[in-house]
Amino acid sequence: MLKRPLVAAVKQVFRAVNRLGWQRQCYVCRKTFASFSRYRGGSRRQPDFQEKLDYAGSDVDHFGCMYCGAHDRERHLFMFFDALGLWERMTSAHVLHFAPEKNLSPKIISHSPALYVKADFYPTDDSVRKIDATDIPFADEAFDVLVANHVLEHIPDYRKALSEFYRVLKPNGLAILQTPYSRLLKKNFEDDGITGDAARLFFYGQEDHVRVFGEEDFFRALEDAGFKLRIQRHDAYFDAATTARYGIPAREDLVMLEK
Repeated sequence: MLKRPLVAAVKQVFRAVNRLGWQRQCYVCRKTFASFSRYRGGSRRQPDFQEKLDYAGSDVDHFGCMYCGAHDRERHLFMFFDALGLWERMTSAHVLHFAPEKNLSPKIISHSPALYVKADFYPTDDSVRKIDATDIPFADEAFDVLVANHVLEHIPDYRKALSEFYRVLKPNGLAILQTPYSRLLKKNFEDDGITGDAARLFFYGQEDHVRVFGEEDFFRALEDAGFKLRIQRHDAYFDAATTARYGIPAREDLVMLEK
């Protein structure tokens, strides 16, 4: 087993070599390098169960930028927002942002929203309000834009959260509700018997996930909540070369919704 100083030295060498590469580029900070970091060792360490589910979600093999830390799901939103001109929707708008990402949040602020609320059930700093997505403390039709990127898979009563999201949006308001879902499964997969970190990691893909969404169940729940689906297909905007260079998840479309 390598001792800690040697491990640290090996990591420093790897980072130095990685900086010399040009094959990959972070869309957020625009730096180039040889490879993105893997999430928890990448797909080779994923449970066999997870590999069979045909996930539309994160690319664990091309996850993090070594410079700005932007993960694949965050980079993907930057690219979709650019392609669709969605940043302009933030200007002078009231925006509610759950689990605000490190790079996405300042970008939204740079477009001068009239109100910008950062929310999380477990806030990490004073700029983020503690808000339960199933009990949002704002009046009906308070927001023009709502962003919740990979949040719903953590919420036991996700239908109540969807109802709250719909309630606080203004008519014609925009919601971005990314979440991993299985294109293999038609129904959501969850069971009260799946408890504890190891079981949730194996069956749901992460210790704090509470289900695997099935594609049909997920989109039906969005419509049942009242949303109009405005799904934007990844392949309509980004070809294979672009997808590979920027390390974005090819099977994840933009779950864009209107009230």
